[in-house]
Amino acid sequence: MNIGVKLNRLKNEDFIWIIYFFVAIAALYSNSEERKYYMSKSIDAKRKVKTVNITILTIAFFIYLYFVLLSTDDLKDFKNNLDNPKYAEAMARLIASILFLIGGAIYVVLEVVSNEPDEVGFI
Repeated sequence: MNIGVKLNRLKNEDFIWIIYFFVAIAALYSNSEERKYYMSKSIDAKRKVKTVNITILTIAFFIYLYFVLLSTDDLKDFKNNLDNPKYAEAMARLIASILFLIGGAIYVVLEVVSNEPDEVGFI
């Protein structure tokens, strides 16, 4: 992989970290609204928690999808040979990315179908 591609990926990762900063702020807001819901059973607070959590999880899902696409792209640089440590590492990275993507999809679905607010898990 050439240096231009690596630098572009780092620029994209910087942007992702900025997104995560706003995700953390949104999660704190969601927790605040969840406290209101548990204290007062406010339907409005419950709706806000669900909306924020679905938004957070959807953003995380697309970030995971981005890393799956990057990992898939990395595999193109190698011949299909598990004896090559770089290929095996790229394959392991792809598998990990796919598992995070699946987990993210499950969290989105759970948040959409659940009736009670619940804390957003590992994103």
